[in-house]
Amino acid sequence: MTEVATPPPAVETRACPRCGAELAPDQEWCLSCGNAVGTRIAPTPRWKLPVILVGTVLALLLAALVLSLVELGGDPQPVAKQPTPRATPTPSAAPDDGTAAASPTTAPQPSPEAGTTPAPGATPAPGSTPAPGAESEGPLDAIPTPGGTTAPGDTGSGGLPSWPDGKTAWTVIIASTGSRAEAEKKARAAGADAGVLKSDDFSSLRKGYWVVFAGQYANQKAAQDAAEGKGGDAYARRVVPR
Repeated sequence: MTEVATPPPAVETRACPRCGAELAPDQEWCLSCGNAVGTRIAPTPRWKLPVILVGTVLALLLAALVLSLVELGGDPQPVAKQPTPRATPTPSAAPDDGTAAASPTTAPQPSPEAGTTPAPGATPAPGSTPAPGAESEGPLDAIPTPGGTTAPGDTGSGGLPSWPDGKTAWTVIIASTGSRAEAEKKARAAGADAGVLKSDDFSSLRKGYWVVFAGQYANQKAAQDAAEGKGGDAYARRVVPR
């Protein structure tokens, strides 16, 4: 029996879909045009969006860096100015209320002309008229005797009354002068109750004067009434020993 040979299977013919060139069964690429026949080309990844995002971030960082450099390179912070020292206020002189002692260095002031009115709290000079109510009533240390005046003090030089030691009271000031002899002369002419005192020994009187006074009174009103009876430039004054 004769064996019949089986014919080989037919070979499938392939052609390039782009150029039509014949391709081998196992050929993946066209040798004529380079077209991919049996291979699938993956699409190119989208790189534009990531690049844009990265570029934006870098731009923001660069802008922040530039602003920082500008701030650091600008003018330095101004140095705080040293505060101007405040001037120490000069204490004003306390008003003379009739009881404060005058300054030890105060020189005797010349007596004003007759008819002038002294300022409130100031010691009237001889020949001046005190303003009504210029003296404020203080505590009364003297006890008046019947008739409104206290008993006269010890007799001083020339037989004239002197101010009682340690007594605080109102009196009538008849005159003030820088000469003791002149004060004693005016006291003798003023009457039996007129005496002489030295203003340096009393805190309520200006230093440097010999003062002619008359009597001691419990309050300003009684002394003022007595001063009006004396006439002239007599005025009431509170006498406070040092």
